[in-house]
Amino acid sequence: MFTTNHFIWLGAIALLIALALIVLKKLKISDRAVGKAVMITLIILKIFHMSLSMKESEFGGYILNQTQLSFHLCSIMIYTVIFTNMINNKKVVDTLKSFMVPCLFIGAAMALLIPTEGADPTVPRVWQYMLIHGVLVFYGIYLAAVERVDLSFRAYFNNLKLLLGVTLIAFLMNSVLEQYETNFLFLRVPPMDNLPLLNLDNGWYVYFLTLAAIACVLVLLVQLPFMALNARRKKRELSQ
Repeated sequence: MFTTNHFIWLGAIALLIALALIVLKKLKISDRAVGKAVMITLIILKIFHMSLSMKESEFGGYILNQTQLSFHLCSIMIYTVIFTNMINNKKVVDTLKSFMVPCLFIGAAMALLIPTEGADPTVPRVWQYMLIHGVLVFYGIYLAAVERVDLSFRAYFNNLKLLLGVTLIAFLMNSVLEQYETNFLFLRVPPMDNLPLLNLDNGWYVYFLTLAAIACVLVLLVQLPFMALNARRKKRELSQ
């Protein structure tokens, strides 16, 4: 964590995100086209990830490693991106896009800051890990700053309800797959040892409540600037 290679990865990803946002602004590409491009990129990277996560089955053939099943927050977001690009129900799409913003800002950004796959550029899995989370961070920024999805106070509570649903699914999958030591959403144990606050020093229940409280605060912090902008915009419209 925070090695020279790690800083190089973070700098390169930040530069690519900035360049992509500048190019998209100049070319004036539609939100739908950007969503489709992100979806296709994520599908390619996900297939690459799955190809690196296969293992031989005791019954013959190959299967996906159970610890790599798509119940981590960022994996769920990949399927959410695909889903929102495949349906035409505007209300559902808008709700899910609003939910994606804090999840992508927090989940994907934290994955880049705490690279569980390491940062060695000679390892193919590291490339997949960094690129897929970089694309997710980019899309979160795009949805919030360019497409301007709903990030109101009401959306905040809707997002917490959706996050609770995702948490319950991840908790159930951790229980079902206990023998494989899965740790979806880091609900079983912290992502790394010796983290401040997020540790098991005071038992699992304190850890879980701390994790839940941090999640609620982080989602609020992500949405607060946009809540303020929306309030200012509405005030300006009323004054005209």
